[in-house]
Amino acid sequence: METLAYLARQPILDREGKVYAYELLFRDSPDSNTAVIASDLLATAQVLENVLNSIGIQKIVGTNKAFVNCSRNMLLNSMFRLLNPKYFVLEVLESVEVDGDVVEAIKKYKAQGFEIALDDFIFNSQFIGRFEPLFPYVSYVKMDVVENSIEDMERAVSFFKEKNIKMLAEKVEDEATFKRCTDAGYDLFQGFYFARPELVTGQKIDATSSAIWRLLKLLRDRPGLDEFCESLDKNPEISANLLKFVNSDSQSHASIDNIKDAVAWVGMRHMQEWLMLMLYARPENHIGKKR
Repeated sequence: METLAYLARQPILDREGKVYAYELLFRDSPDSNTAVIASDLLATAQVLENVLNSIGIQKIVGTNKAFVNCSRNMLLNSMFRLLNPKYFVLEVLESVEVDGDVVEAIKKYKAQGFEIALDDFIFNSQFIGRFEPLFPYVSYVKMDVVENSIEDMERAVSFFKEKNIKMLAEKVEDEATFKRCTDAGYDLFQGFYFARPELVTGQKIDATSSAIWRLLKLLRDRPGLDEFCESLDKNPEISANLLKFVNSDSQSHASIDNIKDAVAWVGMRHMQEWLMLMLYARPENHIGKKR
């Protein structure tokens, strides 16, 4: 069954006013101003599923980067290995508990070529102490102009630029704030002063959770390529999503138009991660709140 896939994008601009990147935001309806978020895990999974299986990264960001929110669970279960680090910046949410497991995960993503950002950073001793183990791997720190004082916004620039980290001022809503952040030395800017989130849509082919589970169970038995492809052929919705996924980044390889080549390109290990992503994106039994 085909339905509409939704997400929103909000531009991140450089000091000259040029688009540097987009933050990709969860949306569950044509309303680009609000979203019902049951959990950060569900929201990010649905954003990624819509990017990879329905809309395509080029349509959303062109040649720019895409910032995506990362919960602790998403960082630890390797879902982001499906993404092309050429485009995606992993934005670590302020709620993430930083421990040895998270540090190791971030190190691996950094080694794979991903850039890392810290979201909604508050420049105080508590935040600095919590996130300090990640500083050697971080490329961007996003400073909330509402939650930080002018003095802290300025101090943060000196503190992080010594570590070769780019500074992004978010929730910039007027010219005066933009000028203060520019004068303070910020590199990048995001907020309603420049643009509100813009809705992006695509055609979505829904696959049932039960069908996805059957394929995951088959993968646990380590089937051969032919056996697995035969099972995929019996699930046309999943097969259609797979072809969309492998062709979502149209610049990375020639178009793939058959299931066997698609599975070979993804690899059995990543097939499991891709199927798990679709499971995480299913909203059943979640109760959300406005955000």
